[in-house]
Amino acid sequence: EFGVPPTVLMERAGLAVFDTVREMLPEGGRVTVFCGKGNNGGDGLVVARHLLKAGYHVDCLVAASEHELSLDTSTQLAVSRAQGVQPIFHDDARWVRKADCVGCRDLIVDALLGTGAKGQVHGPVREAIESINHSGVPVVAVDVPSGIHTDTGEDLGESVWALKTVTFGMPKPFLFQGIGLEHAGYWTVAEIGFPQSLIEEPTD
Repeated sequence: EFGVPPTVLMERAGLAVFDTVREMLPEGGRVTVFCGKGNNGGDGLVVARHLLKAGYHVDCLVAASEHELSLDTSTQLAVSRAQGVQPIFHDDARWVRKADCVGCRDLIVDALLGTGAKGQVHGPVREAIESINHSGVPVVAVDVPSGIHTDTGEDLGESVWALKTVTFGMPKPFLFQGIGLEHAGYWTVAEIGFPQSLIEEPTD
């Protein structure tokens, strides 16, 4: 309605998270980016692309099959591949080995589930969340820790423990209540270009 394409918002969101990773690992390092099939995963692909370009060693694990990706995430996949990112999908034999070895990484980016997550987590996404939480590696969550209900802060069966959460536009309810308050860790709000009228006026 406001003429702002989702891909533009993804690019800005990904850049905001990339800046946070760079602050936490200024000398470079080994980063695993976990992506989901929705637009949160598209943000993660942007992060992976910029990290690779900046010289970080990047693994990009997608907790879905390629044909399951949303349209905008598929667009980001094509751009990321063209610039050298080599995502590993859940149906790839390498996925389990890479997920089991995240404990040796310097940082994890959680871009599995976004603000639209409602039901209990299951399947590849739950596997990914369990790998993240068992790793002992610091986590940066994209918009919301995966497995946390954005509006209530409730746990959706399994949720990421983040050291830091970069949320977009304005603070969200999960930051102040329920398990979300704990799992978000330190949090910041990144301005990515939401129309001001949407931020100022209450919406249903």
